[in-house]
Amino acid sequence: MSTSWTYFPSPIGLLRAEASARGLTRVQLVGAPTNEVPGPGRAHLEAFLDFAERYFAGEPVRYAGALDLENATPAQARLWRFVQEIPYGRTRSYAQVGRAIGLHPRAVGAGMRSCPFLLVVPAHRVIHADGRIGGFAGHEGVKAWLLRFEQANRPSGTS
Repeated sequence: MSTSWTYFPSPIGLLRAEASARGLTRVQLVGAPTNEVPGPGRAHLEAFLDFAERYFAGEPVRYAGALDLENATPAQARLWRFVQEIPYGRTRSYAQVGRAIGLHPRAVGAGMRSCPFLLVVPAHRVIHADGRIGGFAGHEGVKAWLLRFEQANRPSGTS
């Protein structure tokens, strides 16, 4: 299936979003852009761009667009959908997530490492039970930045 892509310059670096006709297929940090490719996923890319703009403006938004999970295992799809429900500015431990969906905490960590949806599946909100932030596919500084950003922008009165 063909995909299209676009870029979003963000405070954490340049994001490349890819989409098929079914939904987003990938969001990742990249070093340099290539030419954007129009295609059947353009509406999903527009939804991502709207989300990213609002998110980095400090709005506590949740990505509600479609994800193309065709290449995900059933466990990955279940995990990524669960993590999408973690509220803005909040965290859950690998163990808490695992208990909630029937996975070992190490499987949760592996699933987060393989997640191709930076920001729209907020893997940065999954941390160790002792408060350590844990890995983030080589971007631990990005994970820490996102957590601080969300804490600073979390609406008052939320728990």
